Amino acid sequence: MVFTEILLAIAAVVAVYLFVKNMQWKMKFEQRVRDFLESQEEGIRKDAISRSARTLSGKTLEKLVPFLERFNHDPHDVRWIGDPIDLVVFDGYSKSGRKSVDNITFVEVKSGGSELHTGQRKIREAVEKKRVKWEEFRV
Repeated sequence: MVFTEILLAIAAVVAVYLFVKNMQWKMKFEQRVRDFLESQEEGIRKDAISRSARTLSGKTLEKLVPFLERFNHDPHDVRWIGDPIDLVVFDGYSKSGRKSVDNITFVEVKSGGSELHTGQRKIREAVEKKRVKWEEFRV
């Protein structure tokens, strides 16, 4: 009986010791994370501002692209969507007095080394495989 009580007491002391050590480790870890974030804060902020500026300039560029000389469509036929693709072009729509469309073209504007994200690649694939439908919804 005494032996069991001694074992229980030892187990309790070990459990308390491990709990305290775990709390100390957790506090040290959290302090290290705070220290790291504080030391990196300026760089993190600069990176966020840079990314934001690139995103904003990209969104602006998307809207100006139809007016570039080398853009192969009439700017009046372009409709900006923004997400998940940038533009849809209804070729011939404005010249025909809104009576006909020669082609419908989906356009994604990219600059630099940026690439299509997975969703955009799937949209391109659907268009290329002619998995495009017309739906009329009446209320």
